[in-house]
Amino acid sequence: MRLAALICCASFLLMPVRLGAEPIIITHGFGETRIENTPQRIVSVGYHEQDFLYALGIAPVGVHEWFGARPYATWSWAEDARAALGAKPEVQRGFEIDLEWVWQQKPDLIVATFAPLDQRIYDRLSQIAPVIGPPLGYAAWTAPWQAEMHLIAQATGRTDQGDAVTVRVEQELADLAATYPKLAGTEVAVAYVSGTELIGYGSGDGSNRLMAALGLKIPTEYDGLADGSGNFSVSLERLDIFEKDVALWLSDEDGRALIEGLPAYRESALSKNGRSVWADAEEIGAMSFQTPLSISWVAGRLMPRLDKAASNHGGNQGNSPKTPSSD
Repeated sequence: MRLAALICCASFLLMPVRLGAEPIIITHGFGETRIENTPQRIVSVGYHEQDFLYALGIAPVGVHEWFGARPYATWSWAEDARAALGAKPEVQRGFEIDLEWVWQQKPDLIVATFAPLDQRIYDRLSQIAPVIGPPLGYAAWTAPWQAEMHLIAQATGRTDQGDAVTVRVEQELADLAATYPKLAGTEVAVAYVSGTELIGYGSGDGSNRLMAALGLKIPTEYDGLADGSGNFSVSLERLDIFEKDVALWLSDEDGRALIEGLPAYRESALSKNGRSVWADAEEIGAMSFQTPLSISWVAGRLMPRLDKAASNHGGNQGNSPKTPSSD
């Protein structure tokens, strides 16, 4: 995304923020949390919440790494924002929340809006510090990023800043959609290659929400295929499910070789007409994170290639660039 827009307003974001005389009551998926004072030591136990905190001008003292083994669990799209804050958080590795590690960070607020959380873990964390769970009213892992931003901004006394970030990112996506008007209504299949399975997503998934915000159409049948977590898996023999106007493949090189080696793929319009776009590792990370810092960044990289693929009638022009995605 255009990180410069965030960095240039750093002086605004870094201004001390005080909660009012009254405590803040936050309602979330696990109930209500009362926050008495402005948090000073925030720990994120979710997988991507560090991006939201950086976007708000907040340096967490601890974060939970999801995947990628990046320094400070911070990917390229968020690195400038982290560096501008001088944030050097401790990092917890591993899928589950390490309660002892959280306690050692001495947090006064625990952010868990996108975390492997159940009632038992929530109750244990609440004995350490106030906890902000996932947005109310959504199945696990399916809340839109805007709802997460609102909760985190509210809990940290930065509601105005959170609203400003949300408006900015939504405008950037609208501007991108206007830049590529021919993509409007183009049906896109987002597919993740997992071994010998293909993972697809319903319309409520973050990746498909992003595609819809950019003007593309999500296949209506995907909602019927998706389970409670918002995705579905099929064998390679059901490649036909992903034969749409364009396909966005989230895959490593081995997965790509597997797909491109399938006779059914070689005979498909996706292959013959060059209508596949292959995301690189950093773009796959950004599509997974779906945060205020990753969304515009990855959309800006993918839209030109999606546009080219959608209008392609020969020769695979939708490949990811050869240069590393840290630019």
